[in-house]
Amino acid sequence: MMRISDTVKHLLIINVIVWIGAISIGTNGDVFNNLFAMHFPKNPAFEYWQIITHMFMHATYNGGGSIVISHILFNMFALWMFGTPVEQYLGGKKFLFIYISAGLGAVALQLGYYYFSYLPSYGNLISSGITADEISQML
Repeated sequence: MMRISDTVKHLLIINVIVWIGAISIGTNGDVFNNLFAMHFPKNPAFEYWQIITHMFMHATYNGGGSIVISHILFNMFALWMFGTPVEQYLGGKKFLFIYISAGLGAVALQLGYYYFSYLPSYGNLISSGITADEISQML
């Protein structure tokens, strides 16, 4: 059995603590998600720290209001299985750099997708009767 490396262990602990916080605070994790999950910059819930904090957010509740544990379990299992050998090969600092870089890359791709998918249709939505506030809430 593979011994867990230090950086992976710390990332696992942070992710689980954030997940427990999300299921402990607010209805269906909404309060926690609005503060720490990534929102499009035009959304009123957007905050700059979400660029970093979204990396530690995981699904908490399903549509029926039940707690979802499989998401965090599979994500943390993958972090342990793949992260430990990568960290042992590259070292903790390089692994953490890759982890954070991947999260920042995910933000860039997500924001690019939102920008090019939703903003071109923004005018069409407004002309069809949807207010700018409603569009911002959707994003």
